[in-house]
Amino acid sequence: MIAIVRLILMGVFIFFSTIIVFFVCFFRPRNIKNVYFSSQLYSKISWLLGVKVTIIGKEHIPLGSCVFIANHQSNYDIFFLTAAVPFGTVSIGKKSILFFPFFGLVYWLLGNIFIERTNKMQAIQVLQKTKEKMLKDNISVWLFPEGTRNYSKGLRPFKTGAFYLARHGGFPVVPVAVSNYYSYFRLNRLVNGEVIIKFLPAITIIKITSQPIREVIALVYKILDNKIAELDEMLRESNGKILKSEKNNS
Repeated sequence: MIAIVRLILMGVFIFFSTIIVFFVCFFRPRNIKNVYFSSQLYSKISWLLGVKVTIIGKEHIPLGSCVFIANHQSNYDIFFLTAAVPFGTVSIGKKSILFFPFFGLVYWLLGNIFIERTNKMQAIQVLQKTKEKMLKDNISVWLFPEGTRNYSKGLRPFKTGAFYLARHGGFPVVPVAVSNYYSYFRLNRLVNGEVIIKFLPAITIIKITSQPIREVIALVYKILDNKIAELDEMLRESNGKILKSEKNNS
């Protein structure tokens, strides 16, 4: 019953919030303010899903442009991670998003960037244009280097695009660790615990340019993997109580 009511309310919320976002974007298409506005709006749905979102480590966000690197668990990220997206940040998503009815148009109007990962030459061209836009407009980008959802089963291998962008553009990389939630999240559960999003110290431009790109990727992967495990341990007791309570009531 909870799941049915929740799905109905989510549908209503998403419908009206997307209409609002569309009209905002229609009057200021691809404006730097659009992504932040929509992110804050969509993140409000987390309370409806019974999830408390805690954001820490904002002091690690650089003043200038940077590349945010986060782990990608599921489609629910749009309701949780969006709460942490800093002002002046756009995301880079798969070009296939553009073909989603209505949502693809809104995603483009927001000012986000599409990339065709299956075409290396096109991907390189997009990254080059992204670098130029970041330098010109002083914006940052948010990427999921895994390239697909991991469903809380551990980090998948990282793709290289985000790191080449950082190297050639001279941008620091900011790892963003998100505690695992997908394995215990349930639509039919009133309370779904807490998700912690933590901004970690930036990988400096000097470190990025002074090491082989594969070593930089391995470093960021290890940092994120360790921090996610640490966050999960922090939440083990509180989120464990939720699972235990559900088991006892079943």
